This record gives sequence, structure tokens and C-alpha cells, in this order.
Amino acid sequence: MATRKRIEITVETDRVLIVHRRKSTRAWCPQCSREVDMIGLADAGVLTGKPEQKLLTSEQAKTWHFCERKDATPLVCLESVLKSM
Repeated sequence: MATRKRIEITVETDRVLIVHRRKSTRAWCPQCSREVDMIGLADAGVLTGKPEQKLLTSEQAKTWHFCERKDATPLVCLESVLKSM
């Protein structure tokens, strides 16, 4: 009689984050040197739980990658926001 081997895989997660594509924009991030998803400051505030007015002065935002749209609207690299959390 053959014995069976059992492999058990456990995956643990701390949180699930869903960012809808319509709220993000694909753009070039100079710091990442590639095209990434960019979000507005208001959306970054929602992700971090901080009001938009206090975002730019927070320690967390110092590591974020910023760029601007053609209409001078600031955008934040989503990957840099997620790494700072």
C-alpha cells in the first residue's frame, strides 16, 4: 500500500486593498523609472486614513513619489504609498 504525502500551505494576510482603475492613472514615475498607477492626493488620504491637508506634512509622505498632470494636478505613485504603509 502506497502512502500519500500531504502538503499544507497557509497564507496569511494583514489586509486587502482594492483600488479601482477608474480612480488611478497609468503614468511614468521618475523615481521608479517605469510606468505605474498614480492616484490623486485625496485618494492617498483615503488609503492612509489622513486628511488631505495633513498628508504633505506627514513623515509618511516624504517617501512618496510625486508627479503632475498636464493641468498641474498632483499625482502620487501608488506603489510608493503602499510601501510606506
